[in-house]
Parts: sequence; structure tokens; C-alpha cells
Amino acid sequence: MEPAVLSRSAEFAGNPGMILRTTGLLLLLAAIAFFSFFAANEDRLSWFDTRPALAAAAKYDATIIRDRFGVPHIFGTRDADVAFGLAYAHAEDDFPTIERALLSARGKLATVDGARAAEDDYFVQVLGIWNAINARYETDLSPDTRALLDGYVAGLNLYGAQHRGEVLAGFAPAKAQDIVALFMLRLPYLYGLDGQLRALFAGNPQKTAGDTSRQRALAAAIAPAHSSDGATRLLINPQGPFGGPWSWYEARVSSGEGWNREGGLIPGSPLLLAGAGPNGGWGIAANHPDLSDIYALKINPANPNQYWFDGAWRNLEARQSRVVARIWGPIRVVLRRPLLRSVHGPVFRTSRGAFALRYAGQDDLKGVEAFFRLNKAQDYNGFTAALASGDIPSLTFVYADRTGRIAAWYNGAFPNRPPGYDWTQPVPGDISADLWTSYLPAQPAPRLVAPASGFIVAANATPFRFTSDPYNLKPDAFPASMGLETGVNNRTRRAIALLSATRTVTPEAFRAFKYDSCFAADSDFAAVIKDLAERNYAGDPLLEEAGEDLRRYDLCTDSHNRAAALAVMTAAPLLQASALGLPRPDPVAALRSTAASLLSQFARLDPEWGELNRLKRDDVDLPLAGAPDALRDIELRPNVRRAGRSNAQSGDSLILFSTWPRNGQWQVDSIVPFGNSRNSGANRYDNQARLYAQEQLKTVPLDPGPLLAQATAIERPGKTPPRGAAPPRTIAPAPQPFGFGQPADAAERH
Repeated sequence: MEPAVLSRSAEFAGNPGMILRTTGLLLLLAAIAFFSFFAANEDRLSWFDTRPALAAAAKYDATIIRDRFGVPHIFGTRDADVAFGLAYAHAEDDFPTIERALLSARGKLATVDGARAAEDDYFVQVLGIWNAINARYETDLSPDTRALLDGYVAGLNLYGAQHRGEVLAGFAPAKAQDIVALFMLRLPYLYGLDGQLRALFAGNPQKTAGDTSRQRALAAAIAPAHSSDGATRLLINPQGPFGGPWSWYEARVSSGEGWNREGGLIPGSPLLLAGAGPNGGWGIAANHPDLSDIYALKINPANPNQYWFDGAWRNLEARQSRVVARIWGPIRVVLRRPLLRSVHGPVFRTSRGAFALRYAGQDDLKGVEAFFRLNKAQDYNGFTAALASGDIPSLTFVYADRTGRIAAWYNGAFPNRPPGYDWTQPVPGDISADLWTSYLPAQPAPRLVAPASGFIVAANATPFRFTSDPYNLKPDAFPASMGLETGVNNRTRRAIALLSATRTVTPEAFRAFKYDSCFAADSDFAAVIKDLAERNYAGDPLLEEAGEDLRRYDLCTDSHNRAAALAVMTAAPLLQASALGLPRPDPVAALRSTAASLLSQFARLDPEWGELNRLKRDDVDLPLAGAPDALRDIELRPNVRRAGRSNAQSGDSLILFSTWPRNGQWQVDSIVPFGNSRNSGANRYDNQARLYAQEQLKTVPLDPGPLLAQATAIERPGKTPPRGAAPPRTIAPAPQPFGFGQPADAAERH
């Protein structure tokens, strides 16, 4: 029985705030219902039968060894065993976020998070994700993929059964299909589909993009010929939120079936989304080609539920959405809205007419399987075969392996669009000849392999700037209908300049490159600063001083820089407005506002950048270098409780260097912003923060000896509690050759 449902007919009108503006009678009923039902229902909200969860967990056996920083190293005989252990380890560190991720995939996040999640829950139903899963889960996914997913959710359910007080209402039990739904939702959002959905939902049928900063990233590879010691090097650097459903988590996985990787994932993922192994690895960066289209439908004047297609009126598929939103305690309200669908895809009625949406990845269940194939790939052919499936609809991949091969693949499921239309605008949706039903072959996708420059970088920019000229791909080699990006950001400009400045790159230079905090002289940021610095502010003492500071500014954001605060806090909002397609605020007014604020808060216009730019979690409060769109990427959130300071909320979420020496074993050095746990009581909650702020790395122990020497916990979920004893013999020797890590006393490196 639903807990205290107040309404079954509320119309979801497109503004989640409407839930909070219900009538006084509804609020009165809510209060009465709360006191009437709370005692009877509150305990039942998080209750579930744990017996099936415990029985399922008994089928799996994984060993989790946490190194001195709390990073889990997970071992098992089967891939499914390792997925089981990965789920359990991640749940120990961030179970609430994983729960919310899976609830969002079901379209039920509003049941716990209320009105703010209602629109996203509606979109899950609009996209028809669960219709596709219910129809084709058993047929579209391979047995080994389904086995992996079963193992993963068994790990989540075991943790929930053992920690029932942490289980959110409606979460348990997690199911394998939840993970498929999560990938079907997230992968199109990475190229901006959510922005298109919101625009259509608001009545705007023009093509648009979503939040392109959700998963910024930097990935770079150095070939042996460009490396001072002949090693192959790979930088994996996702740059996203420090918390929440898109935050990154570090783990090591190793199975007897050949799955052997160290890298990162986000909550709800049973696989590494970027990582490296003994033979090779890959980093990712979000890309934003044109992968969705809008079709204008001709609606029957006599029947609004019919549209004209191929010479006849067809009925729209019509259902009702059902979004349950939490109001207070166990009080819920049910919101309903029509769900319409044509042969093209979801249909939205607007004041300008009815429009259908078609997008790359539509109804495709195999995204999670394609990432499984990437995780298991042992060489370049296996890697390219996984991408060639077309089941990962976007993302740029940077690849490197122990043979010295480096490559970049601007991946996309590019629609095979019929000619004759401007596909950047809505097109007629009345004949099947104009409805694309397939994708271009994988071969035409922009791909750069082993450039003579010796390096590759990707940082959410055009595929025509992967390296230095003249070794880049040429735009005229690709059809305009692919909608490839042409823009170049500061990270791309700066990266190419730094990596091409020397014939060979030392290990120290490669790390310094990652932590570079400056802006290129030809960047948009530099143009804003130059414009403001060259203006005449005579007669205005505040602006005169500000202009003088900008004229001395070196375009860098090291923590001791005394002009960075004025420059970054002025320019960042201007550049953000341009990126979102909004009118740019008056730059002089922005400079005056920033100068006045700094003067008020610090009694000077030039405080050190590290006084404002802080890494903060509870008692940890450290100065940072870096800024938005610097290679040392840091995004800020003003801290209203401490005047003048801003907390880093996003940016370098994981920094991982993987090295394949010319003669030697695979090595990994990494760091995350705080630690590997969101639980404040755990040592791994903030034990990497100081290293992160000081731009240092930790060495990952890849060999059993160093790992066991520094192990802080060893456990077999469902079998034994955490303990300090040696792991079972099944993990030593490892299923695949380990690299030689460093002993515990050499764990920190510059």
C-alpha cells in the first residue's frame, strides 16, 4: 500500500516547484495524514525481506583488500564475484548515493528527494527505458553480462540486508535491470540529451544541449618516442563533481577470468568507466556531437491523438505518466501527465505544435555490455571492437598500451540522416524516408592513431585538435551531418602547447603538465582579461586599481597568485554565460562588483588565490591552485558562512597516471580530492586531501606483497567480517601478472 498518498490526479505542469505551491487544504491534509500514518508506516518504508538477499550473496565469493589509503582491491575467481565485491566495497563507502542513482534509473527518485527530482523521474518514463528493458533484457544482453549484473546487485543487496537502517524507502531489492536502465539514462545525458528534454518539456522545440560541464575530463597519452625514458604513459583525469551521482570512485578489480584493471567509476556502475591494466588502458572525455533530432508532426485537426505519416493518420501511443513525489515524512503526492509516442520517439505538445524526439542510443540496452567488453579487452583490437559496436553513443576515448600504441577515438552513434534538410533545426516528420533508423558505420568516426607528434590529448573539445599540427585530422574529411564539434577550450590549447614544446617528455614534466594552472594567451579567458586591462578607468579609483592589477596578471592560478582572484571571479561568470548561450553580463560592471567584493572581504583587491580557493570537508580546509578550464581544473562554490572563501565542488575528481615502462611492469599513481569514502567516521573520508591540495600522488600497490604489507582491512563479504588476516590462497598469485608497486613507506610521490 502506498504511504499516505494525497492525490492521484495532480497535473505535472513542467515546473517541479508547483508541488510546493499546493493548496492550503492539501497541506492541511498532509499534516493530518502525517500524524495518522507516521507511526504505522515509517518503519515499513525501509523494510525488506533480507532472506533472498542473503541467499543470493552466498553464490559469490570476493576478497576486498583495502590499501593504506582505503582504496579497495577486489579479487575473485569469476568476473561476477569481482562485481559482487565491487558493489559491496562501494556501498561501504557511499551507499546513499548508489541508492539514489538506482532510484533515479527507475524514475522513482522523487519518492525520497521530493519535488526537485520529479522532472527527471518523468523523463525516465518519457524515454520508455523500462518498456525496452522489459521487452528485451533476456535477448539483447549476453549471458556473461547478465551474470556480471546479477553479481553486482547481489553485493548491493547484501550490504542493504546487513545495514537495514541505511536502506531508503523503495530501494530494496536492487535488480540487474536497474543497472541497465541507469546506463540507458546516463549515456545519452553525457552528450546533452537532458538539455534537449528540458527544452521540449518547457515548450521550446529548438535543438539545444545539456549540461556540458557535468563530466569534463582530461585524457592524454605519450608514446615511447615522445617519452624521455621510452615508456608509454596515460593520464586519466575525469573532472566532475566531488559528490553525488556523477562523482568518481577509485577501485582495483582482478578476476580469474581476465578482468584486471585499476581506475574509476561512478555510483551504480558495475565496471570501470576509465582505467588501466597490465596491457593497456583508456581515459574518457565527454563529447557533444549532434546526436538527436526533432521532428515536427502534423496533427489531425479532428483528432489530436493522431499524426500524419506516410499518407495516413496514425494513432499516437498514449499513456499516463505516474510520478510519486515525497512531500513530508511518509506523505506522497502522485503527479500525472500524458505520455505520447510516435514512430520517431517521445512526443511533446507545445504552443508551437507537436514535436517528436529521436536520439542516439534510443532503446539500446547494450551500453553496459560495451563497457564490459572495454574492461575485458586485452589489446587494441579488442578495444576498437567494443567501440565499433556503436552501443556507447558518445564519449571521446584516449587509448594507450604496453606496445607503445596510442590513439584517440571521437566516439559516437552518428545518425544516418537522409540528405536534404538542415538537421540543426526541426525537420518534417510525415514520411518514413526522412526518418533515420540506423547509424553510420564506426569507421568514419574521427580516429587518430599513433600520430608522429608522439602525444594525444582530449579535453571536451573538437576532434580536430587531438595533437599538434600538422598531424591532426582534417574537418573536410567528415560529413557535416555528423555534427562534430569545432570549438577549442583553454585546456586543449594549453595541453597541446605544453606537450609540443619539447621533443621528449620526462615523467616529472608529464605530471607538471597535469597540474598546470595557467590560461593560454589565445584563450577566451585571456581575451576577457585583455579587454578589461586595456580600458581607460580614469577618474574611478576602484577600477583604476583593478585595471592595474589585471595588466600585471600572468594568466595563472597558483595558490599564491595575487591577481587570480580578481581575474577569475570576474571572467568566470562571463564565460559561463557565453557557454550556456545566455547574454554576457557587462564586463566592466562585473569587474566593479568583484573588486568591491574583494575589498570588502579582504580589505584589498589582491588576496592570494589560495585564500579564496579552498578544499574543504569538515575540519579539512586547504588552499588550492587551479580554476575552471585550467588543466588543474577546479570549480568553485561560494561559502556564505565564511566571507570571501569558496569551496571546490567540482574539477579533478580522479587523477591517475598509468605507466608501461620499456623494460618493467605496469605502474599506477593516483589521487582523489578527499578519500575513498563519504562516511565521515572512516579514515578514508579525507586521508588523501592534503596530498591532493599539495599536488602529490600516491602509488597504487599492484603487487600482492606491497598490497598485503599496507593492507588496512581484508574482508570476504557475506563470509567473514573485516579482519587483518591474510587473504585466501585464491588471490595469490593473482589471476594476471601484477606490476611491481612501491612499499608503503614510498607511497607518496611528487
